Amino acid sequence: MTWRRRQLLAHGVAAVAAILGLGLLLPGQATAASSVASAPSCKAIAAQGPQNGHSTTPPPPAPAMFAAGFPALTDCEWGIQLGGWGGISRGYPLKHVPVIFVHGNHSDSVDWFGVADQFKSEAGYTDQELWAISYNGLGGQVDGAPVVCPCPPSPRALAYWQRPDVAPYIATGGQYASDDVNVPDLYAFIRAVQRYTGSQQVELVGHSLGVTVIRKTMFVHRDLFRAVPAVVSIAGGNHGTSLCRGSEATLYGCNEIGPGTAWLKELNSIGESPGPTRWMSIYNGTNNLDPFFIDGGVFDDRTSPRLEGAINLTYGTAYHSDLRVRPDIVSTYLKFLLQASRSTPPTSGTQEPSKPGQGRASTVGSSLPATGYPTGLSLLALVVTAGAIVIRHRAAPAAS
Repeated sequence: MTWRRRQLLAHGVAAVAAILGLGLLLPGQATAASSVASAPSCKAIAAQGPQNGHSTTPPPPAPAMFAAGFPALTDCEWGIQLGGWGGISRGYPLKHVPVIFVHGNHSDSVDWFGVADQFKSEAGYTDQELWAISYNGLGGQVDGAPVVCPCPPSPRALAYWQRPDVAPYIATGGQYASDDVNVPDLYAFIRAVQRYTGSQQVELVGHSLGVTVIRKTMFVHRDLFRAVPAVVSIAGGNHGTSLCRGSEATLYGCNEIGPGTAWLKELNSIGESPGPTRWMSIYNGTNNLDPFFIDGGVFDDRTSPRLEGAINLTYGTAYHSDLRVRPDIVSTYLKFLLQASRSTPPTSGTQEPSKPGQGRASTVGSSLPATGYPTGLSLLALVVTAGAIVIRHRAAPAAS
């Protein structure tokens, strides 16, 4: 190669470096790293809205009960380790698409032990296929308890409450949480589960605030619409919660999930059930048994959890937390997840969400890093291609 061609190739390499550094990626290329680099810190995000109810001190960390080799992830706002549970060993064989459970406000991953037990007994799931995150530290250990449903806690929940790092806090409630500040934590957790299991796909089940955390994470990271075959929304404030009415400017998080907020309008602007992901929404919808969504006379929020284009199911005898754990309801959303994953054709790449309720889920490649930058041979190919383009562009006038 002549000195002139080496110089031109160097220009190509520099151009690629500039493209990566500025976040000006090719169409379809994931942009997670560039968006994270330019995004405000999680503490700054948490400080943007109303602060009544928002603690200024970190909560106790929730237990991190993951299998050996799962990475220790850091809570973006508090700097403590993210808690939760899941896994057997890296690369352990899978029979199902892994499921990630996302709890609601004031709570943590303890909410999902009984649900996971039912997934195992009814469909043969293993610990490698069942995961739960504890964002915002240790939650209130009674906040997620069912009220009407005679649903005894899982033996694993009982053991959890007896742990020395949990037992002293049994009588205290968890700290207030909000959506935006927990998006980086959930996205990092999803990617970590994908890498640990080797699965290109995961399915997501959220309860209460966990629903809007899931939806906002997918709104920000559009590549997830092709990595998540199905989402189950359980009693989520998709159109706002009654508890935030009149508190949108004062109570932490209510600027997001108060009925009619700009935050919710933006979240729903791409459709309430964007494809190719499939959606199911479960809620009471018929009376005031769920205090988060009531008919207040001058307003009626009972159908707030409904998602246009989704499978919407109402259970008029279920309290807010009953909807998450009542065995017949769990069986219903378990079957939905199994059907969605079985009918998902494996493909690769990223795309914008399709119209609500349309399409079939597919996936991003398991080799896609959390940063969204190309790696290995793909980066080398991009460098060589850019160099060749520069060479052809520079050489063309001389040849004419």
